[in-house]
Amino acid sequence: MTYFTLTAAAVTVFMLLRSFPPGRRAMAAAVAALGLANPVAGAGIGVAWFSLHRRRALRAERRAEEQARGELELLTHSMLIGLSGGLSPVAALALSRENLRSRLGGEVDLVLRRSVQSGLTAALLDAAGAGGRLFRQIGAAHLSGAPLGLALTALAAEHRAEARARAVERARKLPVRMVIPLTLLMLPGLLILMVGPIVLPSLMRLLGPIVRL
Repeated sequence: MTYFTLTAAAVTVFMLLRSFPPGRRAMAAAVAALGLANPVAGAGIGVAWFSLHRRRALRAERRAEEQARGELELLTHSMLIGLSGGLSPVAALALSRENLRSRLGGEVDLVLRRSVQSGLTAALLDAAGAGGRLFRQIGAAHLSGAPLGLALTALAAEHRAEARARAVERARKLPVRMVIPLTLLMLPGLLILMVGPIVLPSLMRLLGPIVRL
């Protein structure tokens, strides 16, 4: 296949992927050209690139989920403060939305929009996502007429217990993760201390004549 054909294929792929970032477009174009020139190498690089992209997307999704789960306690305490100040559940939820930076804020916006159409209780009971359990428990308390403050206090205590358990779990995994860095840092020094006294005399005998010259 000619160089002109490969270049034309790469440019075509680059132009077709306008919705993607420039780096991904360039990578896809290069993989397309390489795939035409050498299908085996192109397929291998394509599979490797897709695997890395998939792993990065899963890592970003997991990080977003952890961030949203971490803001559940903030949302619970914010609603408690709003309710204790005399606000209605809708107003307390809308006020608490201002402090959220993760996708949990989008879930609160969805609940507030649905509350205008079908009522707050139905919107809370139909909620899903990271805050779905919190919303459903608030909706159940609102439906039964139970004090929302007591329900939110119990949820806040539960969130604190879960956060403490996650912190303990991370602390327990830390020694295992530190084994490899500590080994790599200590191994060169140990090798020098153990092998140095044996190797240095031999090096001095070999390099002695050269050094004297």
